[in-house]
Amino acid sequence: MNDNSQSERVQVLDVLRGFALFGILVINAMSILAVKGSTPAFTVEIPFADRLLQDLILFFVESKFFTLFSLLFGIGFAIQIQSAEKQGTKFLPRISRRMLGLLVFGLLHILLLWDGDILVIYAITGTLLIAFRKTSFIRIKKWVIGLLAVPGFLVLLIFMYTLAARLSPDGAASFAKSDKSLAKEFANTDATQALLQNGFLEGITERIHTYLELSPLLFSRIPTVLAMFLIGLYLGRSNFIRQLPEKIGVLKKVRFWGLTVGFTLMLLIVACTKFLPTVSALIAIIEDQYLAGPILCLGYAAALTLAFIKNPQRKLFGLFSRVGRMALTNYLTQSLVLTFLSYGWGVGFALRLNGFQVLGICLLLFSAQIVISGLWLKLFKYGPLEWVWRCITYWRILPIRLQA
Repeated sequence: MNDNSQSERVQVLDVLRGFALFGILVINAMSILAVKGSTPAFTVEIPFADRLLQDLILFFVESKFFTLFSLLFGIGFAIQIQSAEKQGTKFLPRISRRMLGLLVFGLLHILLLWDGDILVIYAITGTLLIAFRKTSFIRIKKWVIGLLAVPGFLVLLIFMYTLAARLSPDGAASFAKSDKSLAKEFANTDATQALLQNGFLEGITERIHTYLELSPLLFSRIPTVLAMFLIGLYLGRSNFIRQLPEKIGVLKKVRFWGLTVGFTLMLLIVACTKFLPTVSALIAIIEDQYLAGPILCLGYAAALTLAFIKNPQRKLFGLFSRVGRMALTNYLTQSLVLTFLSYGWGVGFALRLNGFQVLGICLLLFSAQIVISGLWLKLFKYGPLEWVWRCITYWRILPIRLQA
């Protein structure tokens, strides 16, 4: 493979990372700034335009971009294996330090900024991925199908049960109480109010408490994350990523089926939030996490990759690539800016903004990250936190400045 194709291979991964980071930014901003009526608080009354925006975010964004980021993590894991083999170094100590470094970043993220962190889940699941590094492709395929299909099927059974149980008087009465209680919980803003009133250090205790409460929900993502890690591991180990121009036919099939099946499922899920009671609607949204999101994520990845292959010089790809090359730094910086805008130790905008205003903040913040990332990368090889992470991985101080 010539140098140009190698360069394009790396850049398409950075483009996908940048694209994923924008989607993650939108979802996290809606959560951190506690936008009224945002998913899953679909029972809260808000103006039609605001509700339409929330429906569009659920349809196109929710659960699609953290899965895309997971896919890219798996590819990066495979690249780490190949890099270690080429350099003749032992893989296990190196990847163990890498996962430990990611865990530290995640824990600091939770303590200092936000309890909605995904890095701890990545570190735990990445450690599990070590056991699959030499697994055959056939077994990886079976694991991926199982990790996506089994939870997806179980959620479907629970969903059908909630509908069937409502047909009896007792079941209808019981679920009516559950619907009312869940809707009330969705509308509860006590945790956000506490963060508005507390200072920075006081918020640490609140974040730990909230994270522990949310941990069952957050850790329920592990099957999905592991499935996407495994797909990424396959794409990296099989040299699929290095042969993209020869894989256009496969990519077109993934684009068609990913987008067709994914959008169909999402149409049904959004419809459930419109016509079904709270408990049933929430379970339908969970199906987005386990099945619809991963399927649609693959469609997004294939569509963007095909567009990149067709015209890799498109300016938009260069903008996404800048942010993607500093993915860890930009992810944590997004949390820093959003929590400063949201909580009492900063500006305190939480609960005051609608979805459109938050979307505007996302566009401004992401644009700033494009500019800052571009300026930084003119002087340095890696983002600042990427450099720290690499030093932990290789267990030595690495040069960061670009050679003149």
